Amino acid sequence: AGSVFVEYIFGWKGIGKEIVESLNSLDIPVVMGAVLTIATIFIFINIVVDILYRLIDPRINFELNK
Repeated sequence: AGSVFVEYIFGWKGIGKEIVESLNSLDIPVVMGAVLTIATIFIFINIVVDILYRLIDPRINFELNK
């Protein structure tokens, strides 16, 4: 959410500014695509961090049933 405000205030071109402009023009498919893109990137980064965390600290276990 912070990047949206920073991009919009400073006039930087990015996904945050695209979302704000799309909301102003009621271009819902673009908003949905941008939100889906941000969510996918967020999920991917979380998975990568979890895997790296397991590699760094072998005490961490990913077992579902304990």
